[in-house]
Amino acid sequence: MGERRIDLSVVIVTYNSRSFIERCLESVETTVVDHRVEIVVVDNASIDGTADFVRRRHPEVLVHDTGWNSGFSRACNAGVALTSGRFVVFLNGDAWVSQGALDHLCATLDARPDAGVVAPRLLNPDGTEQSTARAFPTAAALVWGRRSPLTRWFPNNRFSRAYLVGRDHEGFEPFAVDWVSGGCLMTRRHLLAELGGLDERFFMYWEDADYCRSVAAGGHDVLCDPGALVHHAEGSSASVTTPRQNRRFHLAAYQYIAKHHLTGPSAVLRPVAAGVLAARAGAVRIGAVLAERRSPTAADDDVVIDLRTSPQISLHDPGQDPADLVTPVSRSGGAP
Repeated sequence: MGERRIDLSVVIVTYNSRSFIERCLESVETTVVDHRVEIVVVDNASIDGTADFVRRRHPEVLVHDTGWNSGFSRACNAGVALTSGRFVVFLNGDAWVSQGALDHLCATLDARPDAGVVAPRLLNPDGTEQSTARAFPTAAALVWGRRSPLTRWFPNNRFSRAYLVGRDHEGFEPFAVDWVSGGCLMTRRHLLAELGGLDERFFMYWEDADYCRSVAAGGHDVLCDPGALVHHAEGSSASVTTPRQNRRFHLAAYQYIAKHHLTGPSAVLRPVAAGVLAARAGAVRIGAVLAERRSPTAADDDVVIDLRTSPQISLHDPGQDPADLVTPVSRSGGAP
């Protein structure tokens, strides 16, 4: 009798993740009991020894070195290509799963053939809600998004409630949403293959919303299952408040909007969208600087974001790095 087929492939992308990857791997290895699981760690050229650390401490885990920082989406796809499970879960290295959580998500997909994606209830390390089950972003989400100060000051406003649809959900039954976070996202392998994997034009951020949109367009449900709990120390590898990640976040937001909303005649509005997102990125950065009171040496990576060139992003060129559109024209100590 042949060896039982792999049920679940866990794909973890790492980048300088040595300080927290141990907890993530141990949580997967000790909490999945009802399904046969395989784990692959795809390391994006970490300089802290992450890959060697995983090889030494977890020899049962397949480690793939990309040799360069290939981006999150491309690394995820590379990990999928090395695995064979009928389900695939993308799990951030700074997350850890609760007992039975991944078993529960597998069971949900088995019970719901109409579902193409399922995600757990994501919690912050202190157990508070991370609000990652959302409606597809609209213009209002730029102002009333998950991290917006306005959402923190006025948590019950109608715009935030309409966007953060999972925040007020009660009960433990799976419920349909537009999109869920790639911090822990489970999907069917055959569906991932049919859609061509994650869109590698998204270097980092917004690939989860893009994938869920493609899943929904194909007639499949996207579910959040609050019966499965996963904690996520969001931003351990990359804080959106650092200059580099701030620009990547907003460039990816532009790519998402241009791809899904500003096509055909509407493409003439791309410069407007670029300007709005550039202003938002600047506001986020100013807020971070004021909050952190950063030292001059910590600001060496400061940039001024010039999204005026963003309409030239090729939505058909997977080799184009969004970071190429950023113009580093100012450093700490330069002109304000």
